[in-house]
Amino acid sequence: MATSMRATINIARGMDGAIAEILLGAVKGQNLAAERLLALSAAEAPLDSNSGGTLIASGTVVPAAAVGDDSLVTYDTPYAARWHEDQELVDNLGRHYMGDSNFQNGRKSHYLVDPARENKAELIAIVAAGVKRG
Repeated sequence: MATSMRATINIARGMDGAIAEILLGAVKGQNLAAERLLALSAAEAPLDSNSGGTLIASGTVVPAAAVGDDSLVTYDTPYAARWHEDQELVDNLGRHYMGDSNFQNGRKSHYLVDPARENKAELIAIVAAGVKRG
């Protein structure tokens, strides 16, 4: 006599919660990657001549609150963008500044975008780990 057994498992029911956890993990990972980028960029950001670290101290992360939000790494001094781009400048008096500054101790312009590009794989891995932890 042959006996058969059949089971139907409905996993769709719990998927909403699982998906929500995965997405929450992605946001957490994204925010952790932004914190890592802040640390990487602070190691390359120019030092101010007066206090030595005003620019670096102004660096912050604005975390993403929800899926689809960006995590932002920002530096907030009047010269942060100028030093980051460090290109030729003509001021309102017509004076030329050639850019290409020689910042001290290996510090440099493009102190935010360069570490993001150079450490892309690490930053992606941080986000991926957040997704896995979900």
